[in-house]
Amino acid sequence: MDQQQLFWQLIGFGTVAGLIPVYLGIAAALLAIKILNRSWEGFLTGIATGILVYLFFDLMHEAVELTSAKDPTSWVIFLGSLLLGFVGLVAMEQRQQGRNRFEVPRLFLPYMIALGMGLHNLGEGLAIGASYAHGEWVLSGVLIGGFALHNGTEGFAIVGSVGKARLAAKDIFLMGLIAGLPTCLGAVISGFTVAPYLSIMFYTVAAGSLLYVIFSLVSIFYTATRRMQTATGVFAGVSLMYVTAMLLTIFSGMKT
Repeated sequence: MDQQQLFWQLIGFGTVAGLIPVYLGIAAALLAIKILNRSWEGFLTGIATGILVYLFFDLMHEAVELTSAKDPTSWVIFLGSLLLGFVGLVAMEQRQQGRNRFEVPRLFLPYMIALGMGLHNLGEGLAIGASYAHGEWVLSGVLIGGFALHNGTEGFAIVGSVGKARLAAKDIFLMGLIAGLPTCLGAVISGFTVAPYLSIMFYTVAAGSLLYVIFSLVSIFYTATRRMQTATGVFAGVSLMYVTAMLLTIFSGMKT
């Protein structure tokens, strides 16, 4: 197989595993919000938060696994990337507030969620590309199917943070692209070559950005009137991600 053919195959795998499912998830979330009344807003936001909490711990586990107690460079990359992903976004938010008279743009948070998920999905693309490059084609197929199921739930996290506000078609397209396209990028990177330090950076920046989003969602939606709804939604979101991860483990034999 020549390099160009491998490149386009990896792009196709990433599209099926990441890009298409994210858009389908966004469409399903938009439909749910349209059908349900406003009293469900806290529950849907809780689901979004639960999904992000699960992904945060998943990413931190992956990053820590790649670091070593005897490799101080991995420590620096881990902590520096976490600083960039979490504190860096807080600094960006404060700068944005200053430019807009202390009012953060309405879609700043959904775009940050899409960015955090994109970095997470880049890691999934790394797993797909690495398995395919090593000739493990059956495993690659299982991973693609499992990640597709997994990523389909992520659209709820993006849309859930918007509440009942309307999203323009342009924003829907861009958020889906930011969240799903990195799966293709990750597949291509690992299909040819990947450095452990680069993986640590990707995973930890993504974890930091998701931590920022989790704090933001909780501060906005975890109010006295919505507390039980939001908590139930968080449980549902974590459960949804856990069950899909376990199904992937059952069918692939690979822990996620």
